[in-house]
This record gives sequence, structure tokens and C-alpha cells, in this order.
Amino acid sequence: MTFLAIIILSGMYSIVSAQQKGKEQKKEQKESFVRPEPKKPIQPTIPKENRYQDDKVFLENADSLYRPGHEFEERQIVKGDVQFRQGGLYMFCDSAYYWPTKNSMDAFGHVLMKQGDTLFVYADKLFYDGMTRHAVLINGPSQREVVMKNRSVTLTTDSLDYDVLQDLGWYNVGGKLVDGVNTLTSQYGQYSPSTKIADFRGDVVLINNKDGYRLTTEELTYNTATAIADINTETLIEGKTDTIITSQGWYNTKTDNATLTARSTILHRDSAGNVITLEGDSLIYDKLNHLSQAFMFSNPNRRPRPMVLTDTARKMQLVGGYGKYNDLLQEALATDYPLLIEYSRPDTLFLRADTIFTFQRTEKVWPDSLAHNWSKETRERLYAYGSLGDMIDIMVESLMLLPSYVVRPGEAARLMGFDDIAIFPPKGGATPVSSPETMDTSEVFDLPDIEPDDTPPLPEPEEMEPVIEGIVEEAQEWDEENNEVGDSTVVDGELEEERLKAIRDSLERIRPKIDKLGRDSAYMVDQNYHAAKAIGKARFFKSDLQGIADTILYHQYDSMLYLQRKPVVWSEERQIFGDTIKVHLIDSVADWAHLPVGGMVIEHIDEDFYNQLSGSEIKALLRDSQLDHLIVNGNVETIFLPMENDSTYNKLVHAESSFLTVDMDGKAMQRLKMWPEVEGTVSPLFMVKKHDEKYLRGFKWLELLRPRRKWYGDKVKWEDELGDVPDELIEYFQQE
Repeated sequence: MTFLAIIILSGMYSIVSAQQKGKEQKKEQKESFVRPEPKKPIQPTIPKENRYQDDKVFLENADSLYRPGHEFEERQIVKGDVQFRQGGLYMFCDSAYYWPTKNSMDAFGHVLMKQGDTLFVYADKLFYDGMTRHAVLINGPSQREVVMKNRSVTLTTDSLDYDVLQDLGWYNVGGKLVDGVNTLTSQYGQYSPSTKIADFRGDVVLINNKDGYRLTTEELTYNTATAIADINTETLIEGKTDTIITSQGWYNTKTDNATLTARSTILHRDSAGNVITLEGDSLIYDKLNHLSQAFMFSNPNRRPRPMVLTDTARKMQLVGGYGKYNDLLQEALATDYPLLIEYSRPDTLFLRADTIFTFQRTEKVWPDSLAHNWSKETRERLYAYGSLGDMIDIMVESLMLLPSYVVRPGEAARLMGFDDIAIFPPKGGATPVSSPETMDTSEVFDLPDIEPDDTPPLPEPEEMEPVIEGIVEEAQEWDEENNEVGDSTVVDGELEEERLKAIRDSLERIRPKIDKLGRDSAYMVDQNYHAAKAIGKARFFKSDLQGIADTILYHQYDSMLYLQRKPVVWSEERQIFGDTIKVHLIDSVADWAHLPVGGMVIEHIDEDFYNQLSGSEIKALLRDSQLDHLIVNGNVETIFLPMENDSTYNKLVHAESSFLTVDMDGKAMQRLKMWPEVEGTVSPLFMVKKHDEKYLRGFKWLELLRPRRKWYGDKVKWEDELGDVPDELIEYFQQE
């Protein structure tokens, strides 16, 4: 058995050895053939298919391709100048994993997505699903930010999702969109290159690249084609001079126009830092034309609130159904039952009319340094100065507040040629004074006495006529020599006279305009003053004064209140009416009143008895809102009830004259004077029965028209109904 096993093993070894020798011989035969080297690099080939199919991702190019074995699903690894395509979408990268059956790929390094010639997306990594056509792009070493560019729009973020079918890209890790007009940042944002619509949420900030104004909100829709922002939540827009607070509307960031459809507020800041606010249920803002308009809702389903304009500097509010404000001219207008509230003093002024207009009035005024009533001698002396240097020359030898050895201001530079004030030696001396006490200032300054008459005034126009005529003759000779034809050529005596007059007028314009105080008007400066005009059934209310007129005008410049066309003014039991009433105010308190073309003053005494006074011109002086002195000029007629010693009334006086004055002591008449001649009657009260005996012609007691506080409510910020105009007031102004 052992021998048999040995024989079998030997046979098997011989067979294996022979097979191995045969293989080696074949191998030697193959290796004897040398394959030629390739003439160009070997690249993977792509089947001849329609690669414009929208439902498939095709590999267009790669420097190398490798397919790992033993994988359940086919995966290709491509490197070097890699390019994919799906329909019109191209994708480029340095390397990628490609799953042909899944229609997907993962790209790495210098990733670029390109669609047409308008959309480019740059990233470091791209994960693309060709089935859903959804891409996720991430930043990395080769691309620090994911960048989407669509014409003038650039969107940057760290991670971007892009849906090819919807043409929509979005981020939720914070990003920025720049379109050449604005720069927008937010936590979440999305942008559609086809619709040009961008939506932002979370810490949204829009900064205008031109004006620098800043919009902050939590949600915003923005159109990159029109640069219009659609506002749907609480939003703050801050500019250099204007601030807008709103929650709904549209803002055109190119034109700076806004339409705000929810309750909104605009704050305007002027050059002095004063703030004017305009609030309304809806607003129209036009920055280019400096115009803002506010409206009150007319929708019955929404609670309307009036527009409110507040001027914090002047402590004034203007309320109404409609209002507008020009921040350049500082003009405001209110209509639809407007109300003006002036609250600079505890006694608030309320003013109503059909239309209320407030504006700025520019006047020339003297600066504080010249607003003095100088004496005649002082005016002449000041007028004689031709310059500040003249004023220095005429000053006393030394200023009282300086030691005697200190050189006067300006003299050092003028006399010695030095720029700084210093101590100088006496004339002719080369050695500085060792001690101030030894210095004689009279030797330092040997100045002539300058009198006002030493400064020659400008010549009068008559003195200049020979000079002017000489100028005209020279001009005419020059024109003739040079053959000039035009405005400068003197062709006849009439034109010569016109030129002479023009030169005289020019000379007159440069001459100083001196007022009665000796001040030159050239030194006057512009100053703005507030003014208000109430038009149509105007009426005002103060606790001590009320009035009505068809038109009421107030000027801060002269503190005057003008009431025109059928004006009536009440103060306690007194009533004044006429064609025109002027009221002067000091700190919003009436100081005097003037009826320049006649009127009537009435005071209610008891029951149907009234003190009455009429004339061609009436002036009333007031003290502490009480009548203090009364002056009537021309056609004086009066009916009054003199008070007896026991404070009763038992007779009625009817008198006529040319002039009248009345002195009051509180509410009691202290003195009445009529001149030059007086005609009249005195009647006991029990005998006065007829109407024409108790009242002057034109008498009207208009208490029903008197403004009452209940019209206005007691709120500074008016939120109640916009009250109606009383029927009696309408009828009064309709009467001729």
C-alpha cells in the first residue's frame, strides 16, 4: 500500500510540472511581442446618444475615469476637467462621483453651474440629483463663498439649495444679495432668476448703495428688476433726514417713493435737528419732491383714525382726514375737518377750518449785535467805520481788563509787522524794556485822532453824473473804433440815457440802506418764522379767547392774528365783530386788538341788556386778557348801562360823537371820554321797551356760534370722530 501511494504521487507531480512548463513557454512567447506606445492620452468614451435629454445627466468630459469593482450600484470616479450636462444646464468641477443609473453626481473643487449666459453658480462642492433636478452647493477650500450671479444680481452664502425646475435658489444659514441698487442681508433668503423676486426672513437689512438709508424688518419681498420692496411686517426705514415706521406697503428704492397701506409714521428732521412727524392710516412718500401725504381710512370695516402732523419744535399738532407736508419748504396742509392744536403754553389753542395751511415765512432781521436802539452819536460813529481795522484804530489806548503794558489787539501786527501780540520798546529804541513799569505806552502808539467825518461817505448820484457821462463817452468811442454792434453800442441819445440810468441804478444798489437807527440793511440776515392760515369756516378756542372768521391768518414774525370776512371774537361776556379784526399776541396771550375798518364791541350785562359800541376804527388794549383801554375813531355810537354805587343798573345811555376812549379797571369801567361834541339820551330802564331803543344798528349777539371745547375733546392726540361743522356756522357764512 505504501508503495502504491508513492507511485500515484509521483505521477501527479509529473503532470503538474509539465503544465507549469507549458505555461512558462507560452508566457515567453507573448512577452516577445512589444506593443507600440499610444500617440495621445487615453480618455473615456461616451456612447453616441442624444445628450440634450432633460431627464438624464450625461458626462461630457473628464481626463480620467475609474469604475470600482464589486459595488452593487455602478459608480464612476472622474477627474480632471470634468463636465456634466443635463438639458441646458452645464456643471463643471475638478473631480466627481457619478451614478449613471441614479442620474446623480457629487462634484468637488472649483464647481460651476451654468445655465445659458445669464446664470452662474460657484461653489466648492455640489450634490446634484438629476431625478428631482435639485442641487446643494457648499463652500470650501476652492471657493470660500457660494456665489450665484444673474446679470446684475449677486447672491452669496455658505450653503445654497437650487431647484432647477422652479429656477429658485435659497439659503438658511445667512446670506447677502447685491443688485447694484441695494445690498440685502438676512438669515433666510430665496431668489428666482426668472421672476426676479427675492424673499427674505430673519434679521432682514436693506442698505441703499446710493443714499445709504437702512431698512430693517423680519420679512421682506424684493424685486431686483424694479428695485421695489414689498413690506408686510413691522419695518423701519432710516435715512439721513427721514425715518419711516410702517408694517405694510411698497417702497421703490430707486425713486425713494413709498406707498404705505397700514398705519404708518414718517419722521422728518430739519437742519436744526427739529423733528416733524406725519402719521396716517396710509401714506404716500416722495423723497425726490420732498413731499409726504397722509390719509385716513374710508373703509367701514377698519376703524379710521385721522392723520396727525406733529411739530415738536413749535409744539404744534395738525390733525385731519387728509394732510401733506413738504419737508424742503416746511409747508403743511390739512383738509377734511382739520384741527390745529398749539400747546406751547398750558392754555392750549385749538383751531378748526375747512383747510389749514402752515408754512415758513422768511424775513430780514437784524442780528442780535445790531438789534439795539443806539443814540444818534453812537450811530454816526459806528457808521463812520470803514473796516474792523478802523474800529481798532479808534479804540482807547488800553483795554480796562488788560495790564497797561499789553499792546492793544491788532496793533502789533499792523505797526510792527509781527503776527503775535508782544511787548515792544519805545520808538527808536533797540533794547527791549526790562520792566513793564518803565514802559510808556504813549510813546509806542502815536495815533491820529479819527473822527466820524474823516471817513468820506459814498458820493451822491448827482456828484457821479460827470464821471458816468465820461464812462459812457469812452464806451461809445471804443464801440465806434471797434465797429461793435450790440448792447454795448451807443446808437442814439435814447440808448445813451438808458445806459446812464442803468449805471446810476447800479450805484444806488451798492449804496448802504440806512434805517432810522443808522443801521445798514446789508447786515440784516434771513430768519424763518412760522405762519398758519385757516380757510373756510375757521374757528379757534382758548380758555380766555374764542373766535370765528371765514379766514384766520397767524404770523409768528409780528405775533399777529388776522381774522378776515365776518370775524367774531369772544372774551368772557364780551363780543367783537366787524369786517377785519387784528389781534396781537405776546406768548400766545392777546395784547391788543384792532378793527381798522369799523365794527362793534358788545358786552352782555343782564338778560337782554348789553353795553354796545361801534365806530369807524376801534382799538382795544388788553392786560392779563382783560380789556384795559379802548379807543374809537370816527362815527362813534354807544349804548351802555352805567353801574351805580350799589352795583346795580337803572338807566340806559345812548350817545354819539366823533371820538371815544374808555379806561377799564378790571371788569368795571373807570373812565369814559367822548369828544368834541356829544349827542344822546339817558333813559330809565323801566321805560326802555322797544328793540330799537336797546340796540345799535347792526347789533348781533352771536353766542350760538361761539366755539366750545366740547367740539375738540380733551386729548392732545385726537382719536375721536372728526366732528361736523355746526349748522348755525354754515348758515352764518352763507349770508351776504
